[in-house]
Amino acid sequence: MNAGTTTDWREKELAQWYNKNMRGSLEGYAALFGFDKNDDVLDLGCGDGTLLAMAAQKGARVTGVDISDAQLDNARAALKGAQNARLIKSTLQEVNFADNSFTKVSIRKAIHHLTNDEKGQLIDKIHHWLKPGGILIIEDMILTFALHRRDENRPLVEKDAAVYYGANWPAFRDAFYTTMYQELPCDLAQLSHHLLFTGFHILKIVSPACFMSTVIAEK
Repeated sequence: MNAGTTTDWREKELAQWYNKNMRGSLEGYAALFGFDKNDDVLDLGCGDGTLLAMAAQKGARVTGVDISDAQLDNARAALKGAQNARLIKSTLQEVNFADNSFTKVSIRKAIHHLTNDEKGQLIDKIHHWLKPGGILIIEDMILTFALHRRDENRPLVEKDAAVYYGANWPAFRDAFYTTMYQELPCDLAQLSHHLLFTGFHILKIVSPACFMSTVIAEK
């Protein structure tokens, strides 16, 4: 059984483990967008489609992108009966859309799969895809301290993680550090640079732990 330490999204077991253990509640995150019937919503790394279904219930037109066949199957089930919904199998590096296609874009727990250069390239593309005044929200392992200071901040990470994950922290520790050291997280300075350089205005940053941030930006 995959426990989050083997990060090949072709494995059905990884999708099952993530949805059960790491996806978390999306009600608060969805509320940040204020979805309505006038929205064209893009969710990059849409997972099981929960956020898309929430947007569709508000009458929004929704598009989801994911590389996992298992997650796309879950998303199809979540969106069954929804009007104006589409799902695309693609990497975040390869997917593309016409300019001014969306009003709101989400990237939740997916951008850490990209290199620093790829993060900048994707954010630049999103800026083109969004309509003027459009909103981008990124939630991920975005460190509040410099990325190269991971080791010296390990005691702070352990302290925050014990609070953030509660009793589940011992079971999640290996998967957490797989993401921190074997995948490609960034820090707030790096992400802010990409957003500002591309032309976004950063509206709000929320960091409930030193290793997790939600960044809201406007075109």
